[in-house]
Amino acid sequence: MIKEENKNIIAIDGPAGAGKGTLTKKLCEYYGFAGLDTGSLYRAITLCLIEIGHDMEHLDEKFATETAQKLSDTHEILTYAKNPNIRSQLTNKYVANVAKIPELRAIMRKYQIDFALFPPNLPDGRKAKGAIIEGRDIGTVICPNAPIKFYITATAEARASRRLKEYLDRGESASYQEVLASIIKRDETDSHRASSPLKQADDAILINTSENNKEQTFEIAKKIIDERFKIILT
Repeated sequence: MIKEENKNIIAIDGPAGAGKGTLTKKLCEYYGFAGLDTGSLYRAITLCLIEIGHDMEHLDEKFATETAQKLSDTHEILTYAKNPNIRSQLTNKYVANVAKIPELRAIMRKYQIDFALFPPNLPDGRKAKGAIIEGRDIGTVICPNAPIKFYITATAEARASRRLKEYLDRGESASYQEVLASIIKRDETDSHRASSPLKQADDAILINTSENNKEQTFEIAKKIIDERFKIILT
């Protein structure tokens, strides 16, 4: 039996720390959509490489790509993606270098497209009404035909403050200036990489979360989604 392709796709892009993950989670819970944090996939690969003792200062791109393929084929990548250590400072330090490898991105691109077109059932067994894919090139590369695209952003200072709080809440030591420098460096790498750089799709709706709390951002996105998807969500 041939599966019917999902047409109800929401693409969410934006830089690190802008609130994409929180928004995706809240929207998925509210609407009954399956969600995929594509950034967690690259973090999962990075964490795997760190845990097996790979020299991250001298990254072997071929080995990293082969590792990504194995993790993808076995779906073990989703297990790594649930590990809290994918958000550690060590993982943050190296993930951009892993994520910019063109061959590795090609493997992840297929994985993400398949998720969008054929989303898995929800944890409670219900059929997903659609898919929400979040990352940095979703609206431009992965799901260019998504009927709804958001670009979530915030100032580097606001994002650094949020990320610092996450580190401190986990008991990690960090300084604001170090986190801010890391955020700025990550933005530069993501925006200028040769393969699928971070950019806002021409038809994406911009939401700046610098002054918004989580609920305010959710309500802004919800209003737009309700208008666009009023038929399928009833």
